[in-house]
Amino acid sequence: MSTDGPHIHVETRRIVMSEVDVSQIHFTMAYAWMDRGLCEWLADLGWPFTRLLEEGVGIPIVNSQCRFDQRMVLDDLITIETSAGGVGSTSFRTRHRFMRDGELCAEGELTHVCIERGGRSPVPVPEWIRAAATPD
Repeated sequence: MSTDGPHIHVETRRIVMSEVDVSQIHFTMAYAWMDRGLCEWLADLGWPFTRLLEEGVGIPIVNSQCRFDQRMVLDDLITIETSAGGVGSTSFRTRHRFMRDGELCAEGELTHVCIERGGRSPVPVPEWIRAAATPD
């Protein structure tokens, strides 16, 4: 699938027992969901990780962060929105919003640097990522 403008991947997940500690979601789950959101966002654009690994640039994460504003607990239905933005010459950010009933519960961001696989030198952000990113 190609895009003619910004693309946002949206999915809803129920919080299950393996994702909580005694009182709420375990914070590491937000990072797992950001990783899944990235994978799904890429796949939506026709670049699932298998294709990216075979013929695309590397996109290692060089920074990550997540802020938690509201508790997320067992059986909550959480809608996760994943988009890209902050596109520079060789880097971009994926942004992840976690919402319950339209209310923001947490927000995270991953910073990726585009590299060529052989020598791992930085390379320009591909045009298909630029085209799918939300302008800052």
